[in-house]
Amino acid sequence: MKEFDPFREFIFDYIVTVAENALAIAVIGSIFLRDVTISFPYFFIPFVLGLICMLPCIPIYLKEDLTIRQILLQRGVELVVLEIAMYKAAQILTGDRLPKAGYVAILFSVAFFQTLSYFIKWYLEKEEADKINRKIQQHRNRHKSSEDK
Repeated sequence: MKEFDPFREFIFDYIVTVAENALAIAVIGSIFLRDVTISFPYFFIPFVLGLICMLPCIPIYLKEDLTIRQILLQRGVELVVLEIAMYKAAQILTGDRLPKAGYVAILFSVAFFQTLSYFIKWYLEKEEADKINRKIQQHRNRHKSSEDK
């Protein structure tokens, strides 16, 4: 079984958050701001927003055994900070060009991608846990059958 590695967990969640930001920016930008051209510094926006969103959650990563309430609180804080950061970034970058529906779409797309990413992470971890449980059961069955002989 793999050990809890807070640095690995933080990096994984940071990469997921950056991907969520990039997807939300790409989707909303392609729907509401098709005629706007972007410059090279815009490429770094998801990385900066991801870091901003992850900073308030660093203390949570330092604790190994979190309760469900603590995990939900951490994910909630991360989502709220991400929503605020994306809203402010869109406001600063687009000014008045983004319609109100665009801001609503940003909030919904960020929440959707955040929820989807954690659902996928949960599913993958569940599959890994099931695989480990099958190996343990096979080992127990072999051990039990060798004792019966």
